[in-house]
Amino acid sequence: MDRLETLSKAPLYTREFVLLLASGLLLTTGIGVFYLFPLYVLELGGSKSDIGILMGIMSLSAVALRPWTSGLVDHLGRKGSMAVGGLLMIAVSIAHLFFDGPIGQVYPILVFLRLIFGTGIALCIIASLTMAADLAPVSRLNEGLGVFGVMPLMGIAIGPVVGESIIHQWGFNALFLVAAVFFTAGFFFLLPLKDNFRETDVEARSGFMTALRIGLVWRMAFICLCFGVAFAAHGGFVAPFAKAGAMPVSAYFVSYSTAAVISRLFGGKLADRFGEKRLIPVALMIAGTGFVCLIQVSSTVGLAGTGFVAGLGHGLLFPSLIALTIRPIAAANRGKVTGILTGGVDTGLFLGSLTMGQLGEIFGFPAIFATAAGAIFLGLGVFLWNRRMVG
Repeated sequence: MDRLETLSKAPLYTREFVLLLASGLLLTTGIGVFYLFPLYVLELGGSKSDIGILMGIMSLSAVALRPWTSGLVDHLGRKGSMAVGGLLMIAVSIAHLFFDGPIGQVYPILVFLRLIFGTGIALCIIASLTMAADLAPVSRLNEGLGVFGVMPLMGIAIGPVVGESIIHQWGFNALFLVAAVFFTAGFFFLLPLKDNFRETDVEARSGFMTALRIGLVWRMAFICLCFGVAFAAHGGFVAPFAKAGAMPVSAYFVSYSTAAVISRLFGGKLADRFGEKRLIPVALMIAGTGFVCLIQVSSTVGLAGTGFVAGLGHGLLFPSLIALTIRPIAAANRGKVTGILTGGVDTGLFLGSLTMGQLGEIFGFPAIFATAAGAIFLGLGVFLWNRRMVG
């Protein structure tokens, strides 16, 4: 009973946490607008393979710079790292307004911009997740991460809806301008936020590779990698798949995010009560099932339904996975560990984007979604195999 009273009394919605929620929502809405970037590639005359390469390059930059970006969060601070990431994404959005032409002419520029954009996303994600963990009371860690996780899910739901409407009415230049507006608004909400993290315990700080060698951390990072492979299908190929079937792109993303929001609002409290080790396998099974169902979709209702199932799994998974991993980690190293976990996702995104782009060219969309489901079920098998050694 004392524990339940502590859970109810520990303040979660402080001024700093609310500002972080607002900034996170706006920044990820801008990222959600960029979910329609594959349609821009097709508009320029690109192929599925081009989409895979360009989406993969973005993830490659996030992975290659991971030791630097995650270390920066523990040195520069959470707020400063988020600000740098936001400014990079603003710059990339505006840069798209100054060139046009067939894919062959603009390809080198697109590659460069995707590299910068991936770095900006990595900084924002690592810093914001770490700050959410810092601000949440220890007894409400899952709940705090779950509530914070609602913001990016709302963002990736709102972004594609806004973006799809913008494209139809004003074209892709307007799309990039709107993305820049969202990123700028997120940056300004960040300014009054006070970063409570101070780099005081130098002796407790360890290097990136030292953190990676922790058994719990690398095992969870591998599961993140498996999910990242699947998420490459979500971010890079659902929109072209829906367009090819004359289905509204927003049907999937709105349903996906709605389910993920619902599961995160309630899943965090469930994980705090029953434990992450019980919830993670359920989440992986649900997410994998969503991609299996996507293989046979041919209607808007079916597209929305599969999005709901996949989103439910996603929403349950990440708060539990992150909380399980960072709970025993000192504050001086949380940025690195969060970076390793999100780096696992980015590595999976890179590998998945390249692989699925080629599979899509040869075998079509069913092969892409089957690969996504297989990757998630592999992560489930790894978790169950190592369950006794986890946590």
